[in-house]
Amino acid sequence: MNSARILTGLSLAALAGILWNGCASAPRAVGPRDFAPANEEARRRSLDAWKEALRRADSLPSSRLLYDLKYSKGAIRSSGTLAVVARRNGEVTATATGPFGTPMGDYRDGAFHIKNEQPFRLDPRLFHGMLAGVWKGGAPEVVGADGGESLLRWETSEGLVIEGVLDIAAARLTSLHAGGPQGELSIAFPGPFEPWPTVIEIVSEKTGQALRLKRDLVEPIQ
Repeated sequence: MNSARILTGLSLAALAGILWNGCASAPRAVGPRDFAPANEEARRRSLDAWKEALRRADSLPSSRLLYDLKYSKGAIRSSGTLAVVARRNGEVTATATGPFGTPMGDYRDGAFHIKNEQPFRLDPRLFHGMLAGVWKGGAPEVVGADGGESLLRWETSEGLVIEGVLDIAAARLTSLHAGGPQGELSIAFPGPFEPWPTVIEIVSEKTGQALRLKRDLVEPIQ
């Protein structure tokens, strides 16, 4: 599978620079799975469940979200706090801080701006989609089925390939995999959705860098 611009935008290496040293459990990339071809019934149920997942994401109000942020690469462990403002129109801003609120970097105008680092681009729609637990890339192709789960696929004009594992009964993604020319990115949602995902784990399979966001607080805003 290809890697995506998402990798250069997210730049987990850059994010490491904004985090305070500490302990963190390292997420692992979601491994590949075998799915049988989806029949017509599986495709219908999957698309219905996906529409429900999008309705949940679209219903989320503009909100302030506070995350416990943990970064790892090999033996390196760092942690901090990420304060996010996610608006319904897709706008996203975020600020990372260390102990006692020391500013370490921020996200604005479609990029992470890290102290002493060049900006790293990340489309706000992509960032917002990850926070909401969806990929808003149009109608997916249902390419596989396995029990109560299905494999969805999107392809973009930029050569980005996205695959998502959908829990049909729960109408929610359990993982996403992004691929493009620069590597592969694994995104997992191991916690419940309330209704925002409570835990997001992001792993760059090319570099071995990992980022874990655990939602602590959420506050709707106007």
